[in-house]
Amino acid sequence: MEDRLATVIIVLFVASLLIVAGMGFYEEDVQIDDATDYVLEDLVGKYPNADVAELMDWETLQNEEGEDYLRIRARVTEGIYTPCPVRVHYFYYYPVQNFVTDPPEYITTSSCTVCEGQGCVIGFEEEAIIASHMNSGTQSVHNYVMTYDDVVPVVYRDDAGWKVKWDSPSARFGYFVEIARNGEITKVDTVYY
Repeated sequence: MEDRLATVIIVLFVASLLIVAGMGFYEEDVQIDDATDYVLEDLVGKYPNADVAELMDWETLQNEEGEDYLRIRARVTEGIYTPCPVRVHYFYYYPVQNFVTDPPEYITTSSCTVCEGQGCVIGFEEEAIIASHMNSGTQSVHNYVMTYDDVVPVVYRDDAGWKVKWDSPSARFGYFVEIARNGEITKVDTVYY
């Protein structure tokens, strides 16, 4: 009888540990879900005309009191199908920590310039779009982009860097531009239709 009682107590103890562990896992999932919902609602409310508003990543940190909180990085892009898209990264803390936020990180701006050459990294499609018609060796592409107001870029990324295809329904030709990761133009081809 005592063996049965000990077994029941052990089983109940293990079951309660599993329940507590499951509750902690559920709490973390709920907190992440709540945080992502909050951030997305805020982005859509603040930038209703954005072409892209999405979460990029998050990390769990601890405040001075030892409590966990999330630092979430989000992206907003306006004008993704234009020659000069604007991309900004925003940082959120959930729950809010001292009401202090990181300043936005401007990846591209309306100045429509990006780096090229040594020390440069083209890491996002918006940068590739701008580089494809603004960096050295792209004057013909830039003229095309400025001439046809219905021009649209299509961006691809591969191991070598970026590829941007420019098309306009108003023209009988387009351009295909290859860009190295450092922003240097490696190829500009005219594509006839």
